[in-house]
Amino acid sequence: MTEPRIEPHKIKSPIQLLAVWFAALVLIDSALLTAAVKIAGPVWLPPTLVIAAIVFVPVFLGSAILMQTKFRPQLQEDLFYAEWLQRRELLFNDFSAENAPLLDVPAQAPVTTETWNQREERRIMRYQVQEGLFLVHAWRPSQKRGQVADIVIWLHQHKSGPLNRGEVESVEYHLGPLFFTEPVVKTNSGEAFKLEVSAYYPMLCLARVFVRNKSEPVELERYIDFEVPSGGAYDSVSHAVSAGLPAPEGPADPAIAHDA
Repeated sequence: MTEPRIEPHKIKSPIQLLAVWFAALVLIDSALLTAAVKIAGPVWLPPTLVIAAIVFVPVFLGSAILMQTKFRPQLQEDLFYAEWLQRRELLFNDFSAENAPLLDVPAQAPVTTETWNQREERRIMRYQVQEGLFLVHAWRPSQKRGQVADIVIWLHQHKSGPLNRGEVESVEYHLGPLFFTEPVVKTNSGEAFKLEVSAYYPMLCLARVFVRNKSEPVELERYIDFEVPSGGAYDSVSHAVSAGLPAPEGPADPAIAHDA
């Protein structure tokens, strides 16, 4: 069997680094066990080498698990890690929790005649009108050529409601003509009625949720946002925005949009 060889100049991605990590484990354990077999004395040395070889296995495996959990963002490829780092810097720059004790918050004059209690009642009413149903989404850098983000949109239930009681029959999504030429109806209740699309610019998503024994659907909306690069292949988008022109929605090619 050919011994694993580590060629540092060929390591160009985090997944290759992880492969090298396990190759190093094989090399080190092989060296320790080989030495334990060939060394005759002192008596205590061969058992020590065997114990070291055994201990190295959980240490290496534990370190690999740690890299894939706590340090997973740092193991992204350079482009994706740079985008992740930029998003964190922009979002949390000069972060200061605004729900700190009232004594730490500067007094501000109210900008509306609506009282705090009235606004809270309106907030609770929104929960009731929507029956605790909300659209949520997640995105990642797109793996499709010409796109910026792969997006999953799904239905979320706040506390108890029709979704976790199994009363939602379908969700009708509307994203615009560059995605679909007609609303997309999802009945995949086991996946929270998720919809998957690829896009190169953020867009507004409307949804109608049809609940069993309800005459009218629940109307929801969500702005599907993600980080849009300001250079490279997407300069045409940023130039249109900066010039005050309508920014394109959806994928560059309508055929790119898909659902699952």
